[in-house]
Amino acid sequence: MEESEGRTRNWIKEKLSKGELIGFIAKTEDSRVAGSGCIWIREEQPRPTNPRQAQPYLMSMYTEREFRRKGVAKLIVKRALDWCRERDYERIILHASEQGRALYESFGFGPTTEMRLKF
Repeated sequence: MEESEGRTRNWIKEKLSKGELIGFIAKTEDSRVAGSGCIWIREEQPRPTNPRQAQPYLMSMYTEREFRRKGVAKLIVKRALDWCRERDYERIILHASEQGRALYESFGFGPTTEMRLKF
């Protein structure tokens, strides 16, 4: 577990320093953290509709228990989407948990044809 935490911390530091990870933190008026989320700008293969070869990926959404069902996650998703639109990204992707699916659908997210094979 400690090794995984260290790798994760190093990955986060690296991505933040390169501008490839953007964090969004929702705080209360008294500066308590209510929730957070990130956009990871992932490298993507070249294609005609995406000359930047970059794809925003919304990840690590979390709301503190006492703030759930109060609009915190909605606020973070809205700000993340605004951030992407301001930078002219053509789309954003995410992997939704069952708990988060309705929230993302309310913003217009829909299922994709992604498949997975575990070894």
